[in-house]
Amino acid sequence: MSKKISVGVTIGLMAITAAVTFVITGNVSLELFNKKVRSVGEKQEFYSKLSEADSFARANYINPIDEAALMDDIVTGYINGLNDPYAAYYTAEQYASLTDRSTGYNLGLGFTWEKDPGGYVKINSIVANSSADEYGLAAGDIIMAVNNTNIIAYPGGYSAAVKLFSAPEGTKVKLHVKRINEDGGTEFLNVDLISARTEIISVTGRIIDNVGYIRISEFNALTASQLESVIGSLTESGAAGFIFDVRDNEGGTVEALGQTLDVIIPAGEIVRAYYPVYDEPIVVTTDEKSLDAPMTVLINNRTKGEAELFAYALKDEKNAVTVGKNTFGKGVIQDTFKCSDGSAIRFSVASLRTKNSGDFTGKGLKPDHDVSLAAEVEPFKLSPSEQDIYDEQLIKALETVSAG
Repeated sequence: MSKKISVGVTIGLMAITAAVTFVITGNVSLELFNKKVRSVGEKQEFYSKLSEADSFARANYINPIDEAALMDDIVTGYINGLNDPYAAYYTAEQYASLTDRSTGYNLGLGFTWEKDPGGYVKINSIVANSSADEYGLAAGDIIMAVNNTNIIAYPGGYSAAVKLFSAPEGTKVKLHVKRINEDGGTEFLNVDLISARTEIISVTGRIIDNVGYIRISEFNALTASQLESVIGSLTESGAAGFIFDVRDNEGGTVEALGQTLDVIIPAGEIVRAYYPVYDEPIVVTTDEKSLDAPMTVLINNRTKGEAELFAYALKDEKNAVTVGKNTFGKGVIQDTFKCSDGSAIRFSVASLRTKNSGDFTGKGLKPDHDVSLAAEVEPFKLSPSEQDIYDEQLIKALETVSAG
């Protein structure tokens, strides 16, 4: 039996279609979209199918429709349809946290997170010196409730609950946390965290005999200045060679990578980014500064993107030796496009190469010295003295720097 659609519903359908059109044409390159949808007919079919599905649901669905959640899911579905493993849709709150982190600061309670299968929040990492770090929260902890309200039942839904994780400075937020201990037991914690703007320490270092060991955990706007400071301190302490550890480094921004390479590599063209919308590649260059010392780069299968380029560049330009395991193979970069409501979409826009890397997507960088770690060894959970004994990759890196 057919049903008539009211004027209000018709206006609603038009509004949804207009909103999706705005997201696609206003925030995503129209030229790129035109390459994906090659004819006016295909575009009409795209919008017509969405409108048709919406009309069926509004005329027949048993439950009320959450318009905000619907719009989020429409855009999420579009992004998923790109079949890009690095594409994502961010709510306004998530995007605000993301942009703050790229500047080298974390605004909020001091952790990154993702939605777990049960609808709760899984903590992925902790920001050093943050409120979360101070109270002993850890990766793997599950946040069950915020301000005494279960996340699943939170007014406004999941997005409203996690919005508090990036609350303005000084905001107090109560979390109820479930932790699975190493013995399999379950522990519940109630913590009161205070939102703050915390500098992300992405570069740390120490001296091992006469070698400067430097770990770079990500590439953000403060990484280069932190690296320059650490290198200076280790040089004063007698470092004659350097180990750069980018294991588990999942990248950052190309701009931050270029600034970081500036500290080590002399003037020249280091990285090329190939965009489909430009005839010529975008080039990352360095200036006259140079670090002249033997160097080794530690890598593993969680070394991704800009971190892979860092290792490739040091191998190309400074004859650095690589030690560890084959890198991940993420030879593309993403760009983020902000929507009118403060949300954002992110997808791959260019492929990246150094002078000699070629296209390393899916292949990664093969180390000069392939060294495995014992299954139980997690180097960044070891104390420095334990790492010197049990981290076989670091031990091999020390040998290569000394030999150099």
